[in-house]
Amino acid sequence: MVQKKHLTLKDIAKELGVSTATVSLAINNSSLVAEKTRLQVLSKIKEVGYVYNRRAASLITGKSGMVGLAVHDFTNPYFTEVCASAEKTLAQEGRMSLLCNSHESLALQERFIHALIEHNSDGLLLCPVVGTEVAQLQPLLTRGLPTVLVTRDVEGANMDFVGNDERYSLHLATRHLINLGHKRIAFVGGNLDAKAARDRRAGYVDALKLNNLPFDEGLLFDCENSSEAAEKILPDILSIDSPPTAIVGFSDLIALGVISGLIELGLQPGKDIAVVGCDNISESSRHYSQLTTVNVQKSQIGQMAATFLFQRLLNPQMPPQRKIFESELVIRRSCGAYLAS
Repeated sequence: MVQKKHLTLKDIAKELGVSTATVSLAINNSSLVAEKTRLQVLSKIKEVGYVYNRRAASLITGKSGMVGLAVHDFTNPYFTEVCASAEKTLAQEGRMSLLCNSHESLALQERFIHALIEHNSDGLLLCPVVGTEVAQLQPLLTRGLPTVLVTRDVEGANMDFVGNDERYSLHLATRHLINLGHKRIAFVGGNLDAKAARDRRAGYVDALKLNNLPFDEGLLFDCENSSEAAEKILPDILSIDSPPTAIVGFSDLIALGVISGLIELGLQPGKDIAVVGCDNISESSRHYSQLTTVNVQKSQIGQMAATFLFQRLLNPQMPPQRKIFESELVIRRSCGAYLAS
């Protein structure tokens, strides 16, 4: 076969003696094509260097095979695991992911949404940036682009949502410290402009009140959601009058920063001061940290978000779905529970 500058499906079909429809179905892994034929088509495509023109195909089918995946911080291990799970599930159904790290920027999020619409994307998995309102999502609603909100909901959006019970997560963490005998428990971290942060702090307050402990605003310490920020603020936490005997972090990143800071000061986490986090990122189980934390079902959230999107593609008119995953406490050494072992 003489290779052209721009090969077409018709060229591939003629060479193999099949129809162009068969070649197209084989490329898209359709069950309507026999496995032997599919492998022949894929082998010939590889041999001649043909590249499927999905842009042209999308003009005919209305589908691009591409799904947008946008979160505000890919560097956060929590979102790394959520996105990895979502991307794997999307790939299993033949979709490719277009990733956007929105950096908590409404402008960047807006540009990404418009780009998805312009390129006829099949849908969007979106962890909205802080400050997102229904007005910012209106282009998605107007164009009917299937969208699932992930971990952060938008009031009034009436969209599919998958997330974690943030309030209960920090309730679990704080209650565990109370059950270990702690009465002075500091809460560190969290951007209160984000609903997840407000919910997690509310869970901390709930646990205090339900166990008849006073709520002391002097035990609330704000900082960015990073280990570096938590380590930097630790001396301020320990220098207050009647310092805390335990610290619960908004996230594992915060708690790991606290642990690092304590070690730097010559203090032993769990013995000199108890530390608990939230998210159960992989780093929390390392030997040096052994962080007691709350598992928030990250992989399941990503998988379910992709599943909701597929269901929305099949049935655009169905009512919005919601899935809230329950949390579970993971006890390790940093809280002091296993010091004797």
